[in-house]
Amino acid sequence: MAISDALAHLDDALDALTLEAYRGAGTDSMERVAPIQATLAIELERIDMALGPRGQSMFAPIAEEIKRAVIAIVAAKESLGDRA
Repeated sequence: MAISDALAHLDDALDALTLEAYRGAGTDSMERVAPIQATLAIELERIDMALGPRGQSMFAPIAEEIKRAVIAIVAAKESLGDRA
């Protein structure tokens, strides 16, 4: 498998585990949030907090594993030369 193929698969995995999020002061200054800061874990953490004390539901460890996976994917992409 070529590096370009591996990067495409990593992009697909990253897309599946992240949300499209933007941050900025106004519509003309919006910047896309880095994947590590926009994982699906955000939603799971919201559910966790709604159910009771933070980190006590079954969703908290799942959120942490999603974060860990996204960090590993980003690291793999960088190892393969993708800095975007």
